[in-house]
Amino acid sequence: MMLWRIEWSRTLRQKESYVFLFTWMVTLVLLGGLGQALPVATAYTNVNATLLTIIGLVMPLFVMLTTALQWGGERESKRLRLVMTYPLSMFRLVWMRYSAFLATQALIVTLAYALSSFFVSMPLKTWVVLWAYSLGLIAYGAALGTFVGVIGRNRLQAVLMSFLVWIVLILLWPTVLVSVIAWMPYGVQAEAMVGALFLNGFELLRVWVSAVLAAPDLFGAIYETFIGWLDGTVGTAVVGATIVGGILSLLGAAAWWLRREGRHDSA
Repeated sequence: MMLWRIEWSRTLRQKESYVFLFTWMVTLVLLGGLGQALPVATAYTNVNATLLTIIGLVMPLFVMLTTALQWGGERESKRLRLVMTYPLSMFRLVWMRYSAFLATQALIVTLAYALSSFFVSMPLKTWVVLWAYSLGLIAYGAALGTFVGVIGRNRLQAVLMSFLVWIVLILLWPTVLVSVIAWMPYGVQAEAMVGALFLNGFELLRVWVSAVLAAPDLFGAIYETFIGWLDGTVGTAVVGATIVGGILSLLGAAAWWLRREGRHDSA
C-alpha cells in the first residue's frame, strides 16, 4: 500500500496531468458552449458527434503515450530494474503502477467534467455516459500503453510503438475491418462485423457510446437489434466485462514480459 501511495503522489505531481485537465475542460466548454451560444452552428454540424469524435481520437493517444513514456523512462533510468527487485509478484507490481495512474487520471477527468458542467448545460445522462466513456478509454488505453511501454527498449521506441498502435486501432481499424470482411461470404459478414467489434476495446466503446446516445438506426437496419441490445443493461455489462478482461490480459502480458526479462538477467 505504501508503494501504491508513492506511485499515486508521483503521478499527481506530474505536470502532464494538469495539462490534461485544462485541455479537457477547454474542449468540453468550447464544444458544449458552442451549441448553446450559437444554435446556428448545430444546423451545420453535430456538436455532440464532434465531441465524441475528439474524445475517441485524442484521449487514447494521450493516455497511451503517457503510460508508454513513463515505462520507457523507468527502463532508461534503470529504475525499473530496481523496482523489479521488490518482493512483489510482477503482476502485482504492474497492477500497482497501473492502478495508481488510473486513479490519478480518473480523478482529473471527473474534475474536468464536474467543472465543465457549471458552464455547459447538457442532460445528466449525457454527462454520465460521456464520463463513463472517457474512463473506459483511459482504463483500456493505460493498459495498452503499459504493455507497449514494458516491451519498448527505451522511451523513443515506446512512444513510436504507441503511436503505431493508435494508428492501427483508431484510424485504420474500420478500413482494415471492412477490407477483410468483404472477402467473407455475404451471409456471415454482419455476424463477423459484430464479433470483430470485441477484438478492439476502443472501437467497442465507441460503438457502445454511440448506441446509448444516438438512434439505433444510426448503424443501419441490419444492426438495429444488436445496437438495441448494446444500449440495454445486459449489453452494457458485457461491454464492461470485455473491457475489464482485455485490461487484465494486457497487464498479465506485461507482467509475463517482465518475468521473462528477470529470468534472462539472472541467467
